Amino acid sequence: MPRPSAPSKAPCPRPPQLDEIAAFTRVAELGSFTAAAAALGVPKSTVSRAVTRLEEGLKVRLLQRSPRAVALTEAGRRFFGDVAPHIAGLRDAAQALDAYQGQPQGLIRLSAPPGSGDTFLGEMLVEFGARYPLLSVEVDLSSRHVDLLREGFDVALRATRELTDSSLVARKIHDSDVQLFASPSYLARRGLPRAMDELAEHERVVFLPNARRGQWPLDHADAVRDAMATGRIATDNFQLIRSVLRAGGGIGPLPRLLAAPDLASGRLVHVLPEWSQRAGTLYLVYASARHVPRNIAVFRDFAMAWLKRLA
Repeated sequence: MPRPSAPSKAPCPRPPQLDEIAAFTRVAELGSFTAAAAALGVPKSTVSRAVTRLEEGLKVRLLQRSPRAVALTEAGRRFFGDVAPHIAGLRDAAQALDAYQGQPQGLIRLSAPPGSGDTFLGEMLVEFGARYPLLSVEVDLSSRHVDLLREGFDVALRATRELTDSSLVARKIHDSDVQLFASPSYLARRGLPRAMDELAEHERVVFLPNARRGQWPLDHADAVRDAMATGRIATDNFQLIRSVLRAGGGIGPLPRLLAAPDLASGRLVHVLPEWSQRAGTLYLVYASARHVPRNIAVFRDFAMAWLKRLA
């Protein structure tokens, strides 16, 4: 009796090549084979063949192609999430070699939130200028999310819950917490609340979007409490809240980074510091490129280190 043949084994996926992963990553970031080819400085056909070889080697479809658009498949999204940080790290490592070349020089155009202008940004830029005297920085303070490529910005600081532009490289600085603060003069008059229930006895400066919702949840350990949803002064501008608090107008919420200089100088004091609200994340973002210009790279590295130290 003939012996049964062993079941055939499916061929193992071929290990992907670095140039294939780099081509795929750039297409995923820019959403276009044409744009990816321009960014990589190679013909579009080279990028297309590299991605095809990658898919064939992995035996999985990573991109859905149509005449008008390119979209990631579910497998493509997972693969991109795994490899993109490593590709960015390799680019950064190559850029670090520029440290052995001449002093960086030129202009950096920066977009930043309005509140950074009268808190930490000035001090940071002075220190940056002392370290890199041939670089100049042009700052636009705006609450809107500028289009870096279309409007000619090199880098931006963004505080947001979610980044939606996949064409940008985003470096996380820290999670932004909102906490309660007051001036020493106000607390000397009215006393320092020791529990959440005591806030009802105080003058409250509230963030208007929370007031309109009628709630402002604060977290502590496993507890969540609504507080600071109503008050005598309400505004949608944290800079105005900061000004009112420093003038002794009551107790109110501020992002921790915005309050940091006043905490250091003693102009503001933490109130119920164990309670906070997660407001989003502060990112440093810049346009994806094959080679990040050295002036942008040195600003990125300096700003990341400086802001993480402040936070």
